[in-house]
Amino acid sequence: MRLKVKKNILYNLLNSHQYDIMNQEVKLRIYGMTCEDCVATITRGLKEQPGVLDVNVSLKNGTGIVKVNSDEINPKELLKNKVFVKPSHYKATLLED
Repeated sequence: MRLKVKKNILYNLLNSHQYDIMNQEVKLRIYGMTCEDCVATITRGLKEQPGVLDVNVSLKNGTGIVKVNSDEINPKELLKNKVFVKPSHYKATLLED
């Protein structure tokens, strides 16, 4: 028996599986945030870093969740982002699950 599958459906299924394998969620503890402008500054800075796909920063929790392409970036490289190095007053550490 031969099944007919539309190419775009198969392509999307294969791509979504690959997407999950190559991408990783990195959790950060972020210090020095006091307002929503801080959140926007950190979010913008992280999104500019190659390999970063999405950023969600929480002022309330003092955390950030960063989705990265693990083929392009090591999570520790996020800590070297320009928003976390001097003269910036923001600092970050990696959180373990």
